[in-house]
Amino acid sequence: MVRIVLIVLLAGLQLAFGAPEWLHPDGAPYILRALGYSFFHGNWWHLAVNALAIWTIYDPKRHPCKPCRDLLFPFLVAVLVYPLSWRPVIGFSNILYATLGLRTPPLSSPWWKHPTVITFLVVTVAMVFIPRFSATTHIAAFVLGMAGAAIGRFNQNLLRDAGRYL
Repeated sequence: MVRIVLIVLLAGLQLAFGAPEWLHPDGAPYILRALGYSFFHGNWWHLAVNALAIWTIYDPKRHPCKPCRDLLFPFLVAVLVYPLSWRPVIGFSNILYATLGLRTPPLSSPWWKHPTVITFLVVTVAMVFIPRFSATTHIAAFVLGMAGAAIGRFNQNLLRDAGRYL
């Protein structure tokens, strides 16, 4: 259900507004651009690629969606990585990269064999050759997602160990 809602929301915004002028550096206050850029796309092809990624990443059979973890945290990461791009950024992909980072297994496991890591590497290497692609923000979103996952695992282990002694 979450993936359908996200795709319909993004398609509706694309249909209604396209890529709004206020997303350009001289169009609106910085904070509005940082909060809003994830919900608009440059064109329908860009939206279609992100919709396909949404459909794959938010698969309820493989990963039941937990709104705070799977939507709010990645959105905050996308807002944080916005300043890392030296050109205007637009699209939902930073949220998707942060979500992929959240789903990365611990580094103590054979993480290089995990489908999430393989997907990240293949897509990022392919996108380096796409003009106007901000690899910096995507890689930063993935790394911050991984850091969020590591902190979450640490807190779970801490609570589990504390429960043994209380």
